[in-house]
Amino acid sequence: MQVLANAAIGGLWADAARDAWLAGDECADPVTCGTGDTGNGTVVVRHWDGRAWRAVTPPSAYINSPLDQGVAAVAATSAANAWVLAARGTDSVDYTDALHWTGRRWAAPVRLEAAIQAAVAPSATQLWAFGQPTTVESPGYFAHLNGRTWTYGSFPLTGTAAAARSAGDVWVGGNTPDGLGIEHWDGRRWHVTALPDLGLGPGSASQLFADVSGLADVAADDVWADIGVLNATGANPPGTIILHWNGRAWSRVKFPWAGDAVTPVAYDGNGGIWLATAAGTGRDVTFWFDHWNRGRWTRVRVPSRGGDQPEIDNLSWIPGTGSLWATGGVDFANDGEAILTYGR
Repeated sequence: MQVLANAAIGGLWADAARDAWLAGDECADPVTCGTGDTGNGTVVVRHWDGRAWRAVTPPSAYINSPLDQGVAAVAATSAANAWVLAARGTDSVDYTDALHWTGRRWAAPVRLEAAIQAAVAPSATQLWAFGQPTTVESPGYFAHLNGRTWTYGSFPLTGTAAAARSAGDVWVGGNTPDGLGIEHWDGRRWHVTALPDLGLGPGSASQLFADVSGLADVAADDVWADIGVLNATGANPPGTIILHWNGRAWSRVKFPWAGDAVTPVAYDGNGGIWLATAAGTGRDVTFWFDHWNRGRWTRVRVPSRGGDQPEIDNLSWIPGTGSLWATGGVDFANDGEAILTYGR
């Protein structure tokens, strides 16, 4: 376990054992961001090359900035093609800048008039980003780079999670005015996919504090979604909902424990999935890594240091392996972010 002191990580992505990216923000100067406040200051970018997490210096405008800024998502395809979605504003998110690393330098930032919450790069030349618009009245917002030009517009849901295996296979999940939704892009248009009854009771997803935490696109007939629920009525108490797509429809997979999903669901490289959940309240919260494989659930406590567990917030499978990266906030090491790895 490695700790980045005084940092908050907002995005994590891995492509291979020697290629991974993470990004977030840190308080660079107490004069501009306040002691102990990591909500603004300097954007932090790290690349894993198989031996260490190397610092990649962000553009100068994102170093020691007086603006509130943080990273909402990271999307990449290689060490020479990475996107960092940097949220910026004064008292809230006024816009998101898409920062593109080309292998040697940063390209000119692209301004997105939205609070981006999820992004995915389905190919080396494409990017999809989703979130909540900041300038128009609309449930959601999308931005798409097709390799040459950007398109922007309203979207029927506020995307909170996205995944892709190719430019013709993109998934996004999030909140709609009537509840939760998951849609699929086939390369030409978006398709709404019907969800099973989640037992959330009446009210919108925002009222129930229910979010699609993540999506794992393993194959055309093997897609996973995890949903965290903090407040619910009816048959489903607060907790975690796991959904599986078999190529035709979504079905619910029973989750055996209390606690709500706090990370995206991630493939395990062997036909199963991992996710992290938090159970308990106040100082009695315990964080778990939960694993499903061949119809069986197992779990292990998130490792601790000095009795403190990282508050896990990101999880990413390392393709070609059975290993994963995770990040989580910690109270030790000047309120920083721990980087954890799992290998087998």
